Formats: sequence, structure tokens, C-alpha cells
Amino acid sequence: MGGNKIWKIAMVGLGGIAEDTYMAQMPRNTGVEVVAFCDIKPERTAHFSQKYGIDRIYSNVDDLLANEDFDILMDTASIQAHYEINMKALKAGKHLYSQKPIGLTVAEATDMIEAAKANNVKFAASPIHMLRPDIIEARRLIKNGILGKITLVRAMSAHGGPEYFQYRANDPSWFFEPGAGALYDMGVHALHTVTGVMGPAKAVSCMAAISQPSRTVRSGSFDGKPIDSNKLYDNYMIHLDFGGGAIGDIVTGFCVKASTAPSLEIYGEYGAINFVQGGMKVYLDDHARKIRGWIDQQPQERPAPSFYQCSCIMDLIAAIEEDRQPAITAEHARHVIEIMCQVEECAADGTVRKLSTTF
Repeated sequence: MGGNKIWKIAMVGLGGIAEDTYMAQMPRNTGVEVVAFCDIKPERTAHFSQKYGIDRIYSNVDDLLANEDFDILMDTASIQAHYEINMKALKAGKHLYSQKPIGLTVAEATDMIEAAKANNVKFAASPIHMLRPDIIEARRLIKNGILGKITLVRAMSAHGGPEYFQYRANDPSWFFEPGAGALYDMGVHALHTVTGVMGPAKAVSCMAAISQPSRTVRSGSFDGKPIDSNKLYDNYMIHLDFGGGAIGDIVTGFCVKASTAPSLEIYGEYGAINFVQGGMKVYLDDHARKIRGWIDQQPQERPAPSFYQCSCIMDLIAAIEEDRQPAITAEHARHVIEIMCQVEECAADGTVRKLSTTF
């Protein structure tokens, strides 16, 4: 990053991802300093303050914004709280990184995009898949026509449910309440990845079910707690139409205890890209050169680009300093939110619905 500025960060929402991912990885970032924590649960702010030696703690975002000097707000709160927190931060003139999804409707996402522009701040929106070197490389191969016309993309983003995790420290019941759920927690990853590779979708349809209407927490402080999980779908098969003969197929939900299926598969006229544990494999079918088979994709740079979850902050800072869009844009997030909103309607009535947003 240019200059000697230390970018000051305040973190709102002190759950597992804030502690185990972002704070754990924050030391890998240069030129940044976390200066304050905020959470509605005093035991969480007390824990973070003691663990990280930061005594600037707040119980609500209004007090944080009124009394703390910082540059970037990281919103790692629960899904239902994102819109309110994000809007307050943007209107206060703070650059923003928000966990996913940034809001629950297209209108909320549009409000945030317009607030960022009006207050001349940068807004980076999770998930972070467009920063991944393998996704960047796949997009390069597609852009260069290595696979020819893309015809089909398949993705899976699913696990056994938040109550199924090992070492669960916090009560996962909120995942099964309206405004949360498997689609917003897991489906958002596959949808971001697929649309990031293929571009905006034109239409969506879906089959969904409540496959496990009751669950039990399996570990940690809430081991044995029963959860009524009958309010929201937990099992989805989503179908996307990208136009031009290209379609997409996405499996997501809280009903996959384990899987060896590829997380992403991209098929074209001249080959395929397969994302499996251990890396990305490319299949080429070059009839002119009489070559057909799988190859292991090798890094094209020395060293290979560094990637970690908290690198989102370094990209946001670069976007601020270079006056450009972050790699993970709110417009992309809005398109995925529209898909997710339409998915619920499609699952209820079996229709195919057109999409209007783009990025």
C-alpha cells in the first residue's frame, strides 16, 4: 500500500468468524490496526478486549460511530443486522466491509450502494471468492476462450447445518429464523462464485424443501439443545439461465453431512474446469492438435498470489488509495440477493422468474 498511513478498523459483531477468521488473520495485513470492538453482548466485547488488548469497546454501533476515530468498519454481525449497521456506517462516512449477505432485499442493497456513492466511501461486500487466485485464473481461461463457449456450470455449497459443527461456542438457533437460513448462509457462496465466473444470470428456478424440521446441537456450550428448524427451507436445488445457451445448477443447504463432489465445475465446447480438494484441474479437448485430457494447472506467477479471508481488507484499502471499485462489489452482492429473493418465490410456486439486476 502507498504511503505510511495506518488504516484504523472497527469491528462490529464478535461471533466465531470475527474471532477465528478475521482477527486470527488480521496480523497478515500490513498498515492496519483494529482500534475498537462493538457487540450487543457484553461478554463478547469483554472477551475480545481481554484477548486482543483493545479497551475501546461499545455495546451499539451508534455509540461507536459517535465516539471512535476510525477509517473502516467491518460488519461481521448476524445476517439480519447487516442492513441497519451498514447504512449507519456509510452515512457516517466510513469505508465498509460487510459480511454476507449485505442485506435481505434488492431495495436494501440499492440503498447501501447509493449511500456509499453519496458519502464518497468504498464498499466491499462478502463473499470474497472473486479474490481467490483459482477463480481469477478460471475467469482468465474463460475470457481467453480456452474452453470455447461455456455451456454448463455446476456448484455445491452445503454442509450438515450450523448445529452440526464441532466446537460450536455460540447458540446456532438464529440460523433457522426468518432473515437467516441455509440460502443466505451457504447458497450465497455458490451463487457469488457461479455469477462471478459466468456473469449476471437472466432467470432462475428452484426446488426446495424443509428436509430436517428438527435438529439438535452437536457440540460446544449448547451441546444437546433442540432446535425447531421448520420455518425455512434447508435443502435447495437452484437452476440459473445465463442466456446464450448457458445454464447453471447449484446445490446448497444444511443437509450435506459430507461430500467429495467438486465445489465448482465449468463445462465448455473445448474442455472443462473442475475445482476439487487440492486444486483446480483443467480438461482440454484440442481437436486440431489431437490433444485430449486432464492437466494440472500450474501457478503462472512466482510466488503464487497470496489469498486468505482477511485479504479482503487489503483489497478494500487498495481500492480506497487507487480510487477504484473493490474486487468484491456491492453491485455483485445485489445481483445475488435478487437471485436469493426470487429463489424463495420460485420454490413456493414452481415458476421460472426473470432477473433484472446486473453488475
